[in-house]
Amino acid sequence: MTPLIDKFEVLFEKFNIWIAICVAGSIGLFATLVPFDFFSRKLGGRGLEWLNEGAEYGLYAGVFLSSAWVLYKGAHVRVDIILTALPARIGAKVERAIDLSGALLCLLMAYFGAKGTFSSYIFWSLPDKDLQVPNWIVLGVFTVSFVMLAIEFLFRYRRAGRPDHEISTDIGF
Repeated sequence: MTPLIDKFEVLFEKFNIWIAICVAGSIGLFATLVPFDFFSRKLGGRGLEWLNEGAEYGLYAGVFLSSAWVLYKGAHVRVDIILTALPARIGAKVERAIDLSGALLCLLMAYFGAKGTFSSYIFWSLPDKDLQVPNWIVLGVFTVSFVMLAIEFLFRYRRAGRPDHEISTDIGF
């Protein structure tokens, strides 16, 4: 029987892939809407007034929410000079310490993000923009993304402790 944590890890990976697909789709959508907006304005139409700010929100959410997937894929910026210079056993311990530190730091960021999200929700603060997405939603994306990063760091910590552990170099879908 498969342990519950293994099932959760598989489900979390599928969820991250789904988010990455949605982010890629949103980038494709904005790449299509920008020329449409341009030609619409050139032909005398109103265009899409919300497009620039919508793209800002979309990129913000996309970068933050897909960061756990990027971490899982090993596609983030990472310097392995120290880890490769150390003996394998010590390098694995250092990697696990870094993963645990990353999880703790992400949980701390999620805590502060949650405080800001809650405060923004209570006061119902809005940005000074044409497309007004309440600030608590924007801060909620920040909070959720750091919780997801903490989970991925803990999974990395768990995977680094296995004897068959290899650093992932598989980038992309």
